[in-house]
Amino acid sequence: MNRNSVIDWSLILAIGVAWGASFLFIKVAAPEVGPITLVFSRLLIASLILTPIFVRFDNLKNLKKDFLPLILLACINASIPFYLFSQAALNLNAGTMSVLNGTTPLFSFIIATVWLKLNTNLVQLMGILIGIIGLVIFVGYESLEFSLFALMLCLGASFLYAFSSNFIFKTQSIDATYLAAMTLLFATFLVFPFTFLETGLHLNHSNEVLLSVFLLGFACTGLAYMGYVVLIKRAGPVRASTVVLIVPISGMLWANLFLNEVITLTMLLGCLLIITGVGLINFFQKESN
Repeated sequence: MNRNSVIDWSLILAIGVAWGASFLFIKVAAPEVGPITLVFSRLLIASLILTPIFVRFDNLKNLKKDFLPLILLACINASIPFYLFSQAALNLNAGTMSVLNGTTPLFSFIIATVWLKLNTNLVQLMGILIGIIGLVIFVGYESLEFSLFALMLCLGASFLYAFSSNFIFKTQSIDATYLAAMTLLFATFLVFPFTFLETGLHLNHSNEVLLSVFLLGFACTGLAYMGYVVLIKRAGPVRASTVVLIVPISGMLWANLFLNEVITLTMLLGCLLIITGVGLINFFQKESN
């Protein structure tokens, strides 16, 4: 395994670990904070962290040229899918959302093949399908919840994530860290007016909810999103999207480590299939423009 592969796999694992707790945080916070306010809160926290560190004056010289791509990504890769998952969390459990989010690599594969004409192949498609089957086994079919409207929201968000990853791959001329920071900053301003449709931003919540919101913004949105944009530009949209298949596995390990939740044989079988799928996608791909 060469140095680039080590970096790519390290990013995949690190982002998967950070996102592993995201659906838990959303499930805890969304009913109390409100879906729109939760989206704004996580974007605000992430922007406050990323913008001062990664946006430089030299970057701002190109802001006029980069304005439309940044606005588009702020909508389709941040504010809208964040809201769709937060809204869906009112009717679906975290496991169901993780399975639906796991369709992102499939959408990304289709878009990369049809739109970008990347060198995708049937082995990768097989890997994606094996990964999704592994997710269903991992979560357990009997624990899945079916609310048609909420399901459509999650699938819509997953499609937007997939389209966004392909679009980001096309923006090779824009620095990855600047792109990530400005996307979240733009999304923060776009979402803010809609917070008045709910109770608005305040700190009158339990410590558990406040901590969930902070970690969702700091780790799962700020740091992980930055790593994800870098990964897309390095490895391509299909390979990068396999991060979402790792998320339930990391969530299981966190829950076992800190909450003493039991790991079953069914979960281990699901993990084996997921890892097999991710391996097929990553080891049998050579993407090019």
